[in-house]
Amino acid sequence: MTSKILFLILMSAFFFVTMILHRSRRQFMTRFYLRMTALVTARKLYRLMLLILLYVFHFLYLCVHYNDIGVVASTIAFAIFFVFMDVERWLQRLHEERTPFCIAVLAAVVFVFTPHLFTLAVTISFVLLASLFYPSRIVISLWKNKADRKMLLEDTEMLIIYYY
Repeated sequence: MTSKILFLILMSAFFFVTMILHRSRRQFMTRFYLRMTALVTARKLYRLMLLILLYVFHFLYLCVHYNDIGVVASTIAFAIFFVFMDVERWLQRLHEERTPFCIAVLAAVVFVFTPHLFTLAVTISFVLLASLFYPSRIVISLWKNKADRKMLLEDTEMLIIYYY
């Protein structure tokens, strides 16, 4: 019972963190936007942190629910995602295009109510949450031009508009 309450708190934390920080104009979020736009290594670190977070979630879920076969499906799914697919391209695609994002959200909702596929739903929701804070292709292409880079550094409102 306690684990179910903790998982509900975790899922609601996804909602509230996203609601508070998405398109935020706070100073630390502006620095985050600039670093994610400017540094390839920051984007790589972001993807690796997502992978580590998913591994930790799966480990904790197995510690609590040690006989759940659904963990195998979600572990295979996110391992294939990180090994065989271009994660940066998929995160940008989920960030920019509405159709793949809606399909993934719908799949996550269906998997939540399917027995043994809760971990797959959480894995999809982790990826969707990560895609919300990933920079768009537009802001990355603007950053490559020196005049546009100066404009983005001076005007944080334009940075946020182009970032999302």
